[in-house]
Amino acid sequence: MRKFENIQGFTLIELLIAIAILAVLSAIAMVQFTKYRENSYKIVTKTDLKNSLTALVGFYSEFLRYPNDGSCGPGPMSCDLTDGVHTISNGIVVSRGVTIEWSVNSGGKCPDGSDKLIVKGKHQQLADWEASFESCDYKFIGF
Repeated sequence: MRKFENIQGFTLIELLIAIAILAVLSAIAMVQFTKYRENSYKIVTKTDLKNSLTALVGFYSEFLRYPNDGSCGPGPMSCDLTDGVHTISNGIVVSRGVTIEWSVNSGGKCPDGSDKLIVKGKHQQLADWEASFESCDYKFIGF
């Protein structure tokens, strides 16, 4: 019968330490992955908000009035812009999970007498966050 005197293996302690190190590294990676995914949702929403704002301003420059209050989403989809008389088909395109809402003169007009336009964007994966634009201040909020 042969003896295996020179064979060495891992002890249980060494194996547990290796598993613990892998668990800590994977936990760190998951936290970073979640942050990156959340940031990507925000970037998609902001991009859709800016594109929607461009479409609304384009509608205004062509017809001298904003489209009726409305919303578009959650995507992926496109929405028609209409003021009851003029219509632009597929004027706003939103990405998956994004909702764009716009309102005109909700809360009055701007101090210079122009129409107050408020455009809001949300992502369904981020329940407590939204980005918005108000035309009186020309200010983006949540950016």
